[in-house]
Amino acid sequence: MGECACGRFNVLFPQLTGVVMEAVFRIGQRVRIEVTSGATTAVCPCCETVSSRVHSRYQRRVADWPTGGQTVELDLRVRRFFCDNTHCRKKTFAEQVDGLTVRHGRRSVPLQRLLERVALALGGEAGARLTRQLQAETSPATLLRMVHRLPLPDVKAPKVLGVDEFAFRRGRTYGTILIDMETRRPVDVLPDRTADSFAAWLEQHPGVEKICRDRGGSFAEGARRALPGIPQVADRWHLLHNLAQAVERTVARHHRSLKQPASQPADSGQDVDERPKDTVESRRIRERHAEVHDLQQRGLTINQISQALGRDRKTVRRYVQAATADEMLRARPRWRATVLRPFADHLEQRWRGGCDNAAMLRAEIQAMGYTGSRKTIRRFLNSLVESGSRPLPPPEPPPPVRDIVRWIIGRPSRLSEDDHQKVKDVRARCTEIDTAARQAQAFALILRKREGGRLMDWITQAEVCGVKEITSFATGLRKDLAAVTAGLTEHWSSGAVEGHVNRIKMIKRTGYGRASFSLLRRRILLMS
Repeated sequence: MGECACGRFNVLFPQLTGVVMEAVFRIGQRVRIEVTSGATTAVCPCCETVSSRVHSRYQRRVADWPTGGQTVELDLRVRRFFCDNTHCRKKTFAEQVDGLTVRHGRRSVPLQRLLERVALALGGEAGARLTRQLQAETSPATLLRMVHRLPLPDVKAPKVLGVDEFAFRRGRTYGTILIDMETRRPVDVLPDRTADSFAAWLEQHPGVEKICRDRGGSFAEGARRALPGIPQVADRWHLLHNLAQAVERTVARHHRSLKQPASQPADSGQDVDERPKDTVESRRIRERHAEVHDLQQRGLTINQISQALGRDRKTVRRYVQAATADEMLRARPRWRATVLRPFADHLEQRWRGGCDNAAMLRAEIQAMGYTGSRKTIRRFLNSLVESGSRPLPPPEPPPPVRDIVRWIIGRPSRLSEDDHQKVKDVRARCTEIDTAARQAQAFALILRKREGGRLMDWITQAEVCGVKEITSFATGLRKDLAAVTAGLTEHWSSGAVEGHVNRIKMIKRTGYGRASFSLLRRRILLMS
């Protein structure tokens, strides 16, 4: 092969710079390259003696990095050398091409590294699907064996150690991730989250000078056992999260009382059409009213009108006393059902308050002694509607609990004017929520400005504020005072640890939840 051709060959196949190409064949979607080693000597892998005496030659086929969407095979002519060291236990050995082949390897070193990266990133099943597209098809089991054969990095104790838990099965089994906070890389993974395991790891790896952790008690206990005097730093995000949970419980406890009652009936506004609803009953009342007043204008008495129309005198008197038919329609309907009469006032009051559910109203008045049917109540409600009466609008629902918590805990500069007004209204309607908000905002200010020196004063005030959820939160801070103060003062935070916990969730999902602890640990440590 000419010098120019060799140059182009090395550009396209840089991994083959240590061999000499003899021929290239294309067989379907495969490219086969015949190569020989360009070295004149070889080094014994046992005693490292350089040898030039050739014992024999044989053909070796090695899969190589795909190119141009095609599978590449190397047909390598390999030499066996004599070992000239008389004390070496090997008499002969096969040569290896540096950066291309390894002993017993059926794949080239570049292809092996590619498949290892695919296996680490995607796992077995997804990795195998990708290798088919890369024209380097490999089975899922083979990819996982590659991961298991990779050497793990040496475990060195960092100066600042981050620790947090992650779930193997949420709510059931958990593990522990350890992070070097200075390099932000994983150090080790533990199979559980107990204080004993964490303490044992700290004892086996001396050199840790500070521990960043969440509010979990097991890690604090493990650190106290193994390194009693070591500083611990509580994570700021978890502190704010615990505060938000306390505020959320407070708001949820008073949420019902935040409903805004209707300020006035729906038909009291000036722009509301006050004409009674036009129904069959209302038209009949208008006709009767017109008949009664027509007879009255002719000079008939109430008794005479009663006899002429066949109506009771009391009924005729009501029509006579009503100047217009609308007065009759707006008057409270007369309900004939005797069984419902003792509860009519209650039902009308509830209906005007916005409740028109007959089943619910029946349950209410049954407790008061009602024995009738739901249908009777429904007819009574219909009569209220036909009479032209209008209920009060339903009370305005309070804002969602989580929205209120966000308004209280969030940065004031990020809230809109509408949000500011809403949280102001909520605090005005409930004293305990106002107290909780005041304490929560004071703590959030300490956290954001990292003024840990003010923590003790805040705890003292919060413990006597009268809101049990805030008091409980403050009591918990007092029990972990040193770590919380450090978390509110120093720049260390568990953000890097939480990021790796999220990455672990992704790795678990690519393994479909079936990965063993050994495989999961390797992927966590080696992917970093």
